[in-house]
Amino acid sequence: MDFKTKLENFIELTRMYALPMTFASLVVILSYSHYSENFSWLNFILLALALCLVHLGGNLFDDYIDVKKKINQGINKKDISFFSFVPKARLILDDTFSFRKIEIILGLMFLIALIIGTYFIFFAGWQVVLFILFGGLLTLFYPISSKYYLSEIIIGLIYGPLMICGGYFSLTKEFSGNILLLSFAIFFSTLVLLHTHNLMDWEFDQKEGKNTLCILSKTKDHAIEVLKYLIILSYFIIFLGVLTSKFNPYMLYVFLTLPIATKLLESLKDYINIKDVEFMPKWYYGVFENWDKIKENKIDFFMYRFYLARNFALFFAIFASIGAIL
Repeated sequence: MDFKTKLENFIELTRMYALPMTFASLVVILSYSHYSENFSWLNFILLALALCLVHLGGNLFDDYIDVKKKINQGINKKDISFFSFVPKARLILDDTFSFRKIEIILGLMFLIALIIGTYFIFFAGWQVVLFILFGGLLTLFYPISSKYYLSEIIIGLIYGPLMICGGYFSLTKEFSGNILLLSFAIFFSTLVLLHTHNLMDWEFDQKEGKNTLCILSKTKDHAIEVLKYLIILSYFIIFLGVLTSKFNPYMLYVFLTLPIATKLLESLKDYINIKDVEFMPKWYYGVFENWDKIKENKIDFFMYRFYLARNFALFFAIFASIGAIL
């Protein structure tokens, strides 16, 4: 197996296409922390590495647990199938990666992240332990969180307040009420991505007994209404921060993401009512990587909406960060 194939397999195995969620949080952390006298680029690189490893490890751990759960239910590995429009645990199910290999990969990823976390405990102080413990508890609770309609909330808390406030403190040795407020805007923009994904996985989640915010909404039309309010809340927090002088007025640049948000809502309405529409990525909607391959595999109807939601969350964070710097 050549290096390119190994890399492609690792990207699929860890669902690296979702990594921009972490990049969004890192951009926010950088925009606020680089002013601090305690900031260093080496520390930021270490923090970025640790957070990316935790994200990718979390994705892999989730798939690993799901496959193990099916096997424990008495289902033969070759008969396991996850009804999803994007490959889920495919490389585990076809034995490209054995359970032993997965365990080694997970162990290495989390070990490196733990070593970096230990370094930041000594650099920034014992308070870092609280962020690590809280993150660990949320991660451990995540596999059963869908029983209580909390899976999206947990991920939103991890990529919003926990990652942003914890990362900021690790780099600066300081707390900030302003960045806490901003982290909740990122929390809601992250929920937009998760809610979009779950709306398109409605049938699969119902079949698997996963209780998401979409399922709680009772109908897909109501779920789209919930999505609309999540978008509004993301913008409202920024507007409130500017209105109360907690944020720089330039942070209103986040409203440049409105075309993406509008197209996302429109496209999801098409998804539940029409489905047979042409998908036309535009430059102002952000990057749609591997689009030709996605069309060839006939999953463009899923990935188009996923990319819109992901790009909304990413550009929301980028424009908020640009506003904070100016």
